[in-house]
Amino acid sequence: MQSIAERAVLWSIMLSGLAFVLVRVGLENDLLELAPLALLALAALVALAMIAQMRRLNIFNNRLRGHALGWIIAAGVAYLLSLANEKTVQAAMPAIKSYRKLWKTLDGFADFLVPMFLLFAVVLLIVGTRDTKLDRPGRIERALVSKLPAKIAAIPMAFTAIGVFVIATLWTVYHSFTRSKLLPKSDFEGVFQYERLWSTDRWWISLENLAIYGACSMVFSLVIGFTLATLLDQKIRGEAVFRTILLYPFALSFIVTGLVWQWILTPEFGVQNIVRSLGFENFVFDPLYNSDIVIYGVLIAGLWQGTGFIMVLMLAGLRGIDQDIWKASRVDGIPTWKTYIYIIIPMMRPVFITTLVIIASGIVKVYDLVVAQTSGGPGLSSEVPAKYVYDYMFGGQNLGQGFAASTVMLALVLIPLIPFAYLEFGNRKNG
Repeated sequence: MQSIAERAVLWSIMLSGLAFVLVRVGLENDLLELAPLALLALAALVALAMIAQMRRLNIFNNRLRGHALGWIIAAGVAYLLSLANEKTVQAAMPAIKSYRKLWKTLDGFADFLVPMFLLFAVVLLIVGTRDTKLDRPGRIERALVSKLPAKIAAIPMAFTAIGVFVIATLWTVYHSFTRSKLLPKSDFEGVFQYERLWSTDRWWISLENLAIYGACSMVFSLVIGFTLATLLDQKIRGEAVFRTILLYPFALSFIVTGLVWQWILTPEFGVQNIVRSLGFENFVFDPLYNSDIVIYGVLIAGLWQGTGFIMVLMLAGLRGIDQDIWKASRVDGIPTWKTYIYIIIPMMRPVFITTLVIIASGIVKVYDLVVAQTSGGPGLSSEVPAKYVYDYMFGGQNLGQGFAASTVMLALVLIPLIPFAYLEFGNRKNG
């Protein structure tokens, strides 16, 4: 029961903070506006229930009284920040009045932090009273006491991650259920945007192209990158030169790569023209002008740019393999290809996982290559989801449709990622 109560307090406080931030960034919803206060009240009620169960609260001889005092001081500082927004205080201190916009922005956060910090102090006093001799700290103590300076130092990055990723993602998902056009609206309209999205041929073409590009890019990048890394791992002469040449395309932007390969694949000037000049008059190679294979023309440019980086990752993994393993395999007479398949590749599993994540992130956001090479043509045959989102949000001035498409893209990423992360890291934690 103690563990359940501690979880209830921590989750209530964290969810109240998230709800408060969502309200401050502009999500207008009556239920959401009441959520911060209701969740803090729930945490306070749970804390009172814990006090009632103990029948006493030792404040002065409490082993966590110092930490509780720290949170009380933090609540006092937050209260002083909230006072800085008062007109009487700004009139008495003209220097503060010069930063009125700053104080107005911080005022709401400070008002919320005061009860939250006081609640932190109370629950620490509860834990300190209850567990006077505790070998292993509980959840609340680990969250509010253990390694606190490091956690405080991580607050700016945490706020950045929460603000940029979590809040922006939730904001996008929420507005995908509205009829936002040029400007976002907060009027909930249901699944209208999603019905329109899945009934659009352009969206289906985008998903099909992404699936083809993603599957081929994943397979060929790994195969080619690992093969090149294997060849360079043989300690060949001029390895640094070959490694630089193969990695050089990765230094170029996707726009430059797309324009270069647009010229190379143009029938009038590129590969087709060169081969025909050699006497093969019937040779045809125009992937960017053939709607059936145009996505493979984009794939060629993507592989040319990204394979060198995959090679470097694989080469770093190969160089991390102990040389005694190679010596033992040679002594045992194991063929080289079997050594790679049954010994080396399984040992490089973390490298492969990292590489797959990097490749997958590049696949989902592929946009520059398509715009530079084909602009989505011929017709709509090389459309991709990222271009669909961009065109509707900025070209078509239909934010709701763009938000819906980006939300579906997020779901398509999370559906395979969450089970994979659970199997990969959850089993390791349990083991």
